[in-house]
Amino acid sequence: MTKMTPYTPRNAFTVDLEDWFQGLTSTNPHPERWPSLESRVVPATQKLLDLLHVHDVQATFFVLGYVADRYPELIRAIGEAGHEIGVHGYYHRFIYKLSPDEFRGELGQAIEAVERAAGVMPAGHRAPYFSVNASTPWAFDALAEAGIEYDSSVFPTRSMLYGYPGAPRFPYRMAQSGLVEYPVSTLQVGRYTLPILGGFYSRALPYAVTRWAIRRLNAQGQPAILYIHPWELDLGQNYRKVTPRERITHYHGRRGLEAKLRRLFTDFRFTRLGELGVAANGSKLERSNA
Repeated sequence: MTKMTPYTPRNAFTVDLEDWFQGLTSTNPHPERWPSLESRVVPATQKLLDLLHVHDVQATFFVLGYVADRYPELIRAIGEAGHEIGVHGYYHRFIYKLSPDEFRGELGQAIEAVERAAGVMPAGHRAPYFSVNASTPWAFDALAEAGIEYDSSVFPTRSMLYGYPGAPRFPYRMAQSGLVEYPVSTLQVGRYTLPILGGFYSRALPYAVTRWAIRRLNAQGQPAILYIHPWELDLGQNYRKVTPRERITHYHGRRGLEAKLRRLFTDFRFTRLGELGVAANGSKLERSNA
């Protein structure tokens, strides 16, 4: 158990709720094939909900509109368990590949689907693949116009397919749109900004590295913002056409993830993303290039 100080920052645990064939896979660009693939989102999400319940953790679930339309009872169960529900697009497409009008259309479709299933308007948004970057400043205005209150789409470093290098690393409020942005946590090591908390990184790295990273962020007075997908806990998925890249990015480290999460929930405090509200030092969230 982490030694409690007079103030121990709360961290945010977030979930990108999508089925296994809707992520960074060869099946993603073919939604016409999705109905023929085995859906495993319900049992995978239930496994995660059970784990969160045991450890008394409330999380934020960014729900894909496609999933909300097909499994509304799952979305209701998430809300009834006390978790926060946000929106994650409808067809899980890269935002920087959409026009502003296409994005507005898909965002509206996704919000309607999630609100229909959950019975509440989603307050938060996360772009599929963290695909908001310097080329899509219009996305933040579109989110505010749609009634979204906060966003968590900025990945403030460079990866193979996405990233927003140079973006602020810590939560801030955007002056123009009024949105609060909660970037996924990274670590600054020398001149390098490193992705470290969530998804593939949590599966691939030893738990000691994850713990060190969160402690370092908390020592700076900052919350750690983590993310995973329910399919990352699913050991029963069987898809025969796995590509070499998917074998690494989609499957590596699944077997050890549940044990890592149990340790994580024991060592640190977590809450819903929208409840962070203000920066960990208690000040208003303003833009910062720290």
